[in-house]
Amino acid sequence: MSKSETAKVRLSPPSPRLMRLVNPLVRRALTTRSLGRRIRRQGLIEFTGRRTGRILRVPVCLHHVGGDTLIFTERPWRFNFAGGAPVTVTHRGLVRRGRALLLEATPAEGGSAFRAALDDGASPFELGLKVPRGYVPSDAELAEIARSLIRVDYEA
Repeated sequence: MSKSETAKVRLSPPSPRLMRLVNPLVRRALTTRSLGRRIRRQGLIEFTGRRTGRILRVPVCLHHVGGDTLIFTERPWRFNFAGGAPVTVTHRGLVRRGRALLLEATPAEGGSAFRAALDDGASPFELGLKVPRGYVPSDAELAEIARSLIRVDYEA
């Protein structure tokens, strides 16, 4: 892509400053049974920080791709899941325990996961993407976007 061209698809996650303001409200809504049941993709993951040992509660979008539950993120907290870590997930009013693992996905694997999430009805906003209205990104464009994937495996 030449410098004169602009990418039609780019990463555009909400700013950390905005998240510090909004996340306490989202946490409360997700843990309230009557509200949490109505929110389709949002979930709350709870885990122990790898360096601080503090319990962290992070609102995320949960995407079901090929039978797996995935989280797309570039936030630093993702490194807590390198090698796997226990998590508690609150989603649609239900609390489930499991294990989360930061995946080492190739760009093609990441792009196909993006495509599957979009095909499942996720909005670009839910994936942290900026896409022009009505534009359908190609698989190649999605593969160019570097995103980390976290897979959540629930206990039986």
